[in-house]
Amino acid sequence: MNWKRIWTGAALAGIVFWLFEIGNLILTQRVLVPEPNLQWNEVISISGSLIIPSLVSGFLLSWLYALARPRLGPGPMTALCMGSIGFAFANPNFFTLSIWTSYPLNAFIQFAVLWLKFAAATYIAGWQYIEKAP
Repeated sequence: MNWKRIWTGAALAGIVFWLFEIGNLILTQRVLVPEPNLQWNEVISISGSLIIPSLVSGFLLSWLYALARPRLGPGPMTALCMGSIGFAFANPNFFTLSIWTSYPLNAFIQFAVLWLKFAAATYIAGWQYIEKAP
């Protein structure tokens, strides 16, 4: 395994995770709440606290792609498969009936956005991964 590429992929996937989280924070405050209660300095401080969890998630997805690549082959389908597996393990609450029966449209939108976050991060991490030459 090419650890340098795994860490590079982890950084890129972490950036994707972080951007999704910041976008979610801004959209939630600006669109869903009629009078936003967060100021920009609070958004900046919250965004700083999201860096480490984003990098950890990015590393796990990059490492998962590197593990699966020899078995499933390189390419976007492997990245999407590993991103979906990462999503399933990180968000097990989406597979319970109570989420889908209370607010099905909100649950579907949240499910789609979270899956897209995991799929995009794994795709970006896998896009730059190249194994060492034997």
